[in-house]
Amino acid sequence: MKRRSIFLCTVLISLSFPLLGAIPGNLELAALQEEVNQAILDVRDAKASRWPTVELELSGTYMSNPLIGPITLPAGSLSLAPLTPPSDVTLYDGMESSMYDFSVNITQPLFTWGKINASVDAQEAVAEAKFQELRNREKELLAEISTRAVTLTALEAISQLLKQQHSLGRELVSLASEAVASGMMLELEQLETEVALQDIELAIFESDYAITEQTLNLQALTSDQDIYSYSFDEQAIKELLQLPVETLIEASLSPRQSSLRALTALKKATEAARRLAKGSFYGKPDLALVMSAGYSSPNFPLSESDWNDQDAYSISVSVGLKTTLFDGGKIANSIKRAESQEESASLDLQQARDRITQEVQQQYLLLKTSMQKIDLEQRKQTALEQRVRTNEELYQSGYGKREELLHAEMNLLSSHIAEHQRSIEAWSAFQALQYLTGN
Repeated sequence: MKRRSIFLCTVLISLSFPLLGAIPGNLELAALQEEVNQAILDVRDAKASRWPTVELELSGTYMSNPLIGPITLPAGSLSLAPLTPPSDVTLYDGMESSMYDFSVNITQPLFTWGKINASVDAQEAVAEAKFQELRNREKELLAEISTRAVTLTALEAISQLLKQQHSLGRELVSLASEAVASGMMLELEQLETEVALQDIELAIFESDYAITEQTLNLQALTSDQDIYSYSFDEQAIKELLQLPVETLIEASLSPRQSSLRALTALKKATEAARRLAKGSFYGKPDLALVMSAGYSSPNFPLSESDWNDQDAYSISVSVGLKTTLFDGGKIANSIKRAESQEESASLDLQQARDRITQEVQQQYLLLKTSMQKIDLEQRKQTALEQRVRTNEELYQSGYGKREELLHAEMNLLSSHIAEHQRSIEAWSAFQALQYLTGN
């Protein structure tokens, strides 16, 4: 009896599964941490604006040839004889070669229409957003590591099953060659058998490539953790599926979620930016107290004589006012721009909520469907195992063919391969839900 040999059960694996995010390394987290540190310094800078600014200037000058030399009254220069000095009289000794200048300026903001407080609020909000972004990325990386680790384990199992299929396929090709030689099979059927074997070989190459790729990606993500400590937890998945999707959506939209907290913080930053822009509106003056003290003399203070006898000191106290009256409308435009950015931040937050809701629904459906497929494959394997036992008994008793037994074994292996594929999909969806809900 002629029969077409169809390997059918050879599943060409789609090995590229969408995981959580790109493939970063720990350097990404280090860079995000530095951004958090920089944001904290920006907050300190903003708060420092409340304190006075003290500036000290020191300078010393030496002139080898002073501009003004000695001024003298020569002898006999007066026409009146009784008043004529008998010798030259020095009226001014001239400039000294050294000159010392000291000045201290203190500027203290008094009133800024709330701009300093708005700046502090904006920088604190940005720092909070950066911190939540770091936390969110850490959670994302942990989910990705778990997903890739379980995927790697499943791919290794698939690779072993494919190699077993390949061994059985080679035996089928050998039997097909004998059948063609004896006239029991057409050459076309033999070619189909060989093509099916080549499909298995291609699937092995793809699985080996995927295993190498996943290994490299895991090494980039973490080099210290034992990736084989992660395993497919069917019980945890079943417990999650017992929860209604509405409960998961509610958890994913909780204000405690780092992704939403980051967007909320950015919204607060735009609100503060709007207050900052309005504080600079036309005709709103900033007031500041300015105090200055200076000393300028050829005598170094405290160390040379007569340093305090000269009128070389100055002290001044003033209140400064500064405001913009007209700039062509730039300040008004900045206020409108800040209001638009605030509205954009609100829309971004709402869009993020909508995307999270949609993603939870999709991943929940994918997880539920994948687990149903796994259950069907497991029930299918029960029937396939019975078929293998029956065909083996028939073959051993001489009533069955070796080809039928090989086909049954390959069908069983294909079902196991499909189960591992579904487990990869299920675990990826499970980790996505864990990440989205913050569990």
